[in-house]
Amino acid sequence: MLSYAEFLHEFGNVFEGSGEELKLKRNQPKTFSIKEHPDLKNEIFDLIQTAYAEIGGHLKIQKPDDIFSDPDWNYWEGTDIHGSEDFDIVIFGQKTNYGIKYSGIGHDGSPDAKKAYLASRGATLKKMGFYIEVSGKLAEILIKKYGCPVVDNVDDVSKVLGKPVTWNGKNPEEPNAAGDGWYTRTIGGSPHTKIMLGRPRV
Repeated sequence: MLSYAEFLHEFGNVFEGSGEELKLKRNQPKTFSIKEHPDLKNEIFDLIQTAYAEIGGHLKIQKPDDIFSDPDWNYWEGTDIHGSEDFDIVIFGQKTNYGIKYSGIGHDGSPDAKKAYLASRGATLKKMGFYIEVSGKLAEILIKKYGCPVVDNVDDVSKVLGKPVTWNGKNPEEPNAAGDGWYTRTIGGSPHTKIMLGRPRV
């Protein structure tokens, strides 16, 4: 099966991509409504699949229409970093009472796109009103390399999430992991250890 990018290369740009439809400018993030641009679903799906390929794909997004499946995903942002006109990076999340909570990422798999994503998130998470729940290697990079602030107060974390958590402080699975704000909460019926980074408005 051809990917979206391969399809366009093989058969030509039959449909308008994000570059034409949203008038993208290189290296300038563009927010958009997925509901107003449903025809971009295949392009966005391809980027998300690429980003999550190493872990077997995104749990909730297995086909293009799944992009619309979670009503909480009401924040979408895309960037062309290669001058190719269409998205090289797409970021999605939620507009909440505490700011923008980043939920997921899509990219074209290139080193430039990965680097640009990390640099952008590292900068944005230092601003008031942006936050993210992470774990593993991504948490380590954002904390150590980019100096992202840790939400290290259990009351603030519980308030922002709207649910109680089991507070750990240090990561119980990896005691040497960066940060003192690790907690465990149930996601999809299973316990997951996470840390909240950024500056939610609490």
